[in-house]
Amino acid sequence: MRPSDIHRQRHAAILAARPEVRELSGNCPQVVPLIATLVAVQCAVAVAVAGWPLAYALAAAVLFGAFVAHFLNGCIHEAAHNLILSGSARNKAVAILANLPAVAPSAMAFRHYHLLHHGFHGEPGMDADLPLAWEVNLVGSSNWRKLLWLAFLPLFYGVFHPVVVRKRFPLDRWLVANVVIVVGFAAAMLTVFGWSSFVYLAVSTYFAVGPHPTGAHILQEHVIFAGEDYETASYYGPLNATSLNLGHHVEHHDFPGVPGLRLGRLKKMAPEFYDGRYAHASRLATLWQFVCDPRASLDRRMMVTGGSR
Repeated sequence: MRPSDIHRQRHAAILAARPEVRELSGNCPQVVPLIATLVAVQCAVAVAVAGWPLAYALAAAVLFGAFVAHFLNGCIHEAAHNLILSGSARNKAVAILANLPAVAPSAMAFRHYHLLHHGFHGEPGMDADLPLAWEVNLVGSSNWRKLLWLAFLPLFYGVFHPVVVRKRFPLDRWLVANVVIVVGFAAAMLTVFGWSSFVYLAVSTYFAVGPHPTGAHILQEHVIFAGEDYETASYYGPLNATSLNLGHHVEHHDFPGVPGLRLGRLKKMAPEFYDGRYAHASRLATLWQFVCDPRASLDRRMMVTGGSR
């Protein structure tokens, strides 16, 4: 069975048992002031570290900036599903705003590939979340190669995986706007405030999807760590506060029309469908287990071709 079919079946079963869940769907416009505030905070910190030694800017990015970047990535994720404001155009504009301090113009590309991920969950050539065959063979179960893979995780997810997806993202005005605005802002920050400010923003973005507790969500969502196969796993720990409950990932795939701030209510309204499922307890523990446990590997996930690889 396709992973997406499992989510659709649970979606239907929950609605049959708890029809009031429908009330959770809809827009969540209160996210907009959060985005504006955190963009301002991230930029203010970047300005504040101007003139600092690069090592200090790097430390600030690891200890603070990555968490802000992770939250803004969660907002881009919400906008990809049109969950913030009504209409695609408004959500695309909000996503570009959230993408502003990231240095890398990723909002429109993320929207395209993430929606394909939902529609073709686990299907090679359509789901950019899947590892490539050569990637799996290269990393294997080696501890040091898995650690090295984590170091290059943004490159794999941002470049290598999308290029094999058969459905390309449209080269439209929104993509142009995304590139011009984000790259232009990054160039302005570098020109006006110098390398420390630029490094702070760039490293914050890197760690938000790399070897950092915030980046561990990429492993937690669909890589199988338990003994039994499952299509998706959730994380219910405190770092959900830094990502609009992105850790409630089973719930999100079951009901992609429910905003992140309401996913906790979804779990409480239908506990018989979510309690008892395998869930991650810690982002740091996930990173440790992935690197150190030889049974944890990139290809341990449910695939359309049948079972887990």
